[in-house]
Amino acid sequence: MPWVKLDDRFPTHRKVALLSDRAFRLYVSGLCWSSENLTEGRILAKELPLISRVRGPKTAAAELEAAGLWDRADAGWVIHDYLEYNPDRARVQADREANAARQKAFRERKKAERGAARNADDNAPRNGVTQGADSHSDDTTEARQRHDGDTNARRTDRTNEPSPQVSELRNGVSNGTPSPSPSRPVLPTEVPPPPTPSVHTPGTAVAVPSGRGEVQPLIDAMGARGMNVSWSFQPADWLAIRDAVRRVGVPALVDHAARAWQAAKSTPYSARYFLAGWTGLQNAPQYTGPRSLTAGPPSKTTSYLESMAAIADELRAAGGNQ
Repeated sequence: MPWVKLDDRFPTHRKVALLSDRAFRLYVSGLCWSSENLTEGRILAKELPLISRVRGPKTAAAELEAAGLWDRADAGWVIHDYLEYNPDRARVQADREANAARQKAFRERKKAERGAARNADDNAPRNGVTQGADSHSDDTTEARQRHDGDTNARRTDRTNEPSPQVSELRNGVSNGTPSPSPSRPVLPTEVPPPPTPSVHTPGTAVAVPSGRGEVQPLIDAMGARGMNVSWSFQPADWLAIRDAVRRVGVPALVDHAARAWQAAKSTPYSARYFLAGWTGLQNAPQYTGPRSLTAGPPSKTTSYLESMAAIADELRAAGGNQ
């Protein structure tokens, strides 16, 4: 389930502070509706009664349009700068698929662990590990001790001499308490954690001891140019900015942000305002025009054209003399 992002200063913003209660309610309800239905900020006119049960929804929509919070579009409106602060449909669906795959893998791992535990319990009697083994061993030992005791007594009566303690060891089998069976190995319950990602490997996290890795020079350069904004991004956005830094460099990103800063209607307060432009920047194309010709003997075509031009000059000169 996606979340709608609202700044804590949203109610006091100059575009919002003068709204009526029903327009305020319609705007917040429209954000929730778009996030729930993955419309990427698009609001249809026929959906107004479903979005919020306010009186005069079209009047409230016109008020939001006049305040610059909704932009007029075909068959309805589009929430202004919705995708600047909220994920698009593709990202939400990708997150849902990744979450479903992670849950499926967790369930399959737990199922495999339970199956392994059941197999270990089923194979225990075959390996000689049974619950009745100890009692059977005790009964056999007690009977053997009684038998050995009677034999020793009979030998003592016949020879009047003490007999060796046969009960200590008879046929290589000790009459003491049987040693316990070796315990079964404990099955693992958790998969070892993955290795720590490296910032030098494409597609890995940006986190390093500094906290922001290769993006920190861009943050410092933005502050030096007087563009102090909030840097709050998801891991995928940090990776996109890092790739932009590697691709075009910090100076190009700062210059692009400065132009967007000057063109903005209101002062941006989040670096997300520049994210779409940064990720779209590409390296300057290399020159692929014709190469310079090296000096060399003229071709047959060039020689032919030069000779034809000389003949034409001679004909024009001859015609002028007549």
